[in-house]
Amino acid sequence: MIMRILILFLFLSFQGFAQFQKMDSLGNFYVIDYKLVWQKYYPLEDKAELDRLLKANDFTADLDILKFTKSAMTKPYRLTASSLPEYAQHDYEAFLVVDFIGNRFRVSVKQITFPDFIEKVYYNGMRQNNSRGTLEQYVLRQDGFIKRNNANLHVLNSFDTAFSEVFDPMGGESVE
Repeated sequence: MIMRILILFLFLSFQGFAQFQKMDSLGNFYVIDYKLVWQKYYPLEDKAELDRLLKANDFTADLDILKFTKSAMTKPYRLTASSLPEYAQHDYEAFLVVDFIGNRFRVSVKQITFPDFIEKVYYNGMRQNNSRGTLEQYVLRQDGFIKRNNANLHVLNSFDTAFSEVFDPMGGESVE
């Protein structure tokens, strides 16, 4: 009986570990269930002041944390970095989520898409237009890990810089 319980415990432990083994990360980007998410934690001093700062920024203006609107789609924005791949030179939209955990808040940016980018794909010599590419299509491998080539590292670093420039002044130093 004790042996069965021990085997069951070991099995469940390995199952739990296997679920998190597929997660990859690079800087503030994490791969969770084959989805790319930018996450950063900040200390929370005053919720009303944070709400004011969020509303004052064009990127986060649709968030109203005092009225429980803790998620929103952004308006189209463009990265300002140079030497970006063609898809990253177009406007992007993203889904923002702000979560409160104790005396800090977590910002998550996910579902980054390039709505006006039309990729030219050739199939059997015929040109096919494929629109609405996601960042995940370009930087993730099929197994859910980040493709670590120079172009992808540059794109992710550019997004990290852009998001940090928006949220770092609101929360101060990030807290992990």
